[in-house]
Amino acid sequence: MASIEDAAECGERADALARGLLGQVMRQRRTVAVALDYVRALSRETRANCWELALSAGHAGPHRMQALLSRYKWSWEELRGLPGLAQEVLRDDPGDLIGPGLAFDETAHLRKGKSAACVSPQHAGVTGKVENCVTWVFAALVTALGQAWVDFDVYMPGCWAKDPQRRKKAGIPEDLAFATKPELAIAQAKRLMAAGLRVMWAAADEVYGRCGEFRAALRALGLSYVVIIPCDYRVTLARNTIIRADQAIPDAVFERRSCGNGTKGPRYGDWALIATADPRELLLIRRFPDRDKNQYAFYLCWSPEGRPATMTYFITIAGRRWPVETTFRTGKDALGWDQCQARTWDAICRHTALTALAQLRTAAIQAALAGVGVLPAAPPAARSAPAAISEPAASAADLQIYTGTAPLPARGGLPCPPGIPPIELSAAETSRIERLARDWTAGILSPARLAFQLRWSAWRGRHQARARWHHYATRLAALAT
Repeated sequence: MASIEDAAECGERADALARGLLGQVMRQRRTVAVALDYVRALSRETRANCWELALSAGHAGPHRMQALLSRYKWSWEELRGLPGLAQEVLRDDPGDLIGPGLAFDETAHLRKGKSAACVSPQHAGVTGKVENCVTWVFAALVTALGQAWVDFDVYMPGCWAKDPQRRKKAGIPEDLAFATKPELAIAQAKRLMAAGLRVMWAAADEVYGRCGEFRAALRALGLSYVVIIPCDYRVTLARNTIIRADQAIPDAVFERRSCGNGTKGPRYGDWALIATADPRELLLIRRFPDRDKNQYAFYLCWSPEGRPATMTYFITIAGRRWPVETTFRTGKDALGWDQCQARTWDAICRHTALTALAQLRTAAIQAALAGVGVLPAAPPAARSAPAAISEPAASAADLQIYTGTAPLPARGGLPCPPGIPPIELSAAETSRIERLARDWTAGILSPARLAFQLRWSAWRGRHQARARWHHYATRLAALAT
């Protein structure tokens, strides 16, 4: 448990951390101040346009927020190129089997009109069909303690790459050449490794897994990888027989394993590992026992000398690919990243860089509330008492925050299975609680109202715990049959 004072103090300490990082890429204090206001204003309740962000930050109008995305002189590439904060906030667990790694994936920002940079009709994974959207390729740092964006690129469709007039109007640099999504991911991996980010592995879906150049680049960087491939991908087995990936199923010997804990408990599946012509590269097959369709997933796995090439090692990496989807949910649902109305190249990239910083700021607060020391000492102003409010008082117990360190409650007289992790504060809940603590410290939120909001969060946590237990019990019964 943590107190509301702890949440307020963690918010101030996270602001100091973000302010120091912004000071490295922005020369003027006013730019740093506006950027920090922008980062703090991003939330689920606020649409990420300059008018609403300015209103949330207490500005008289949107002009400073608009200038931050357009006229102020600062480089979003430099802000994107500082992954040290992510390494500091998302610390590695010394007992983790695989260590920190990178998960690559793309997501779409649905847009209206044709003027936004790089917008075009493309397949959007968020809807599963062709949409008018801007597609982004992200790299997320994933550790045993959390995940966050550390690099990104806008995918420029061919129709934009071949239209210099349209590019000039949207502010796209003349020297920016067309690159495929795997090529963008390769560039990100090289940038992050050159910047000193300590990672041991990479994971990606079949957009990248089927690309031999992407896998070769990861090998050259010394990164183990587990990448999804399509079922018809041609694989050379150890006996030099070339087959489709799904033709290896009849000879596969499956074992039931969990690739880690998800939001509803252990993620069980049947796994098989098959040797290929490359002694360090293997074919990993996953069977989903509770599916009627699309029962199988196929992975190509590789590890360098000195690291294990075992099923346990590769399954663990495969289970760490999904957190990149968590970063998308955090960016969109908690921070409103996809609600931005900016249109020019620099503006959309600056907005994304600031959203990535907001995501790291939230992760730092989340870790600090859980007792992980990732934040600097609090400035004196962070310890000031809130202004007096003529409202009914709330008890100290009403102002406590559940941080997810206690076990789930028992149900039906049975103890909670030890394999199910506790309900932890999500990024959205962390951001919401930090804003409540900020308003309470400023004296604009009464203790009674604050206690009501925190009780609602506690009820939501208990409801999630019951839903998780029910899902776990149902899944175990299905697997047993």
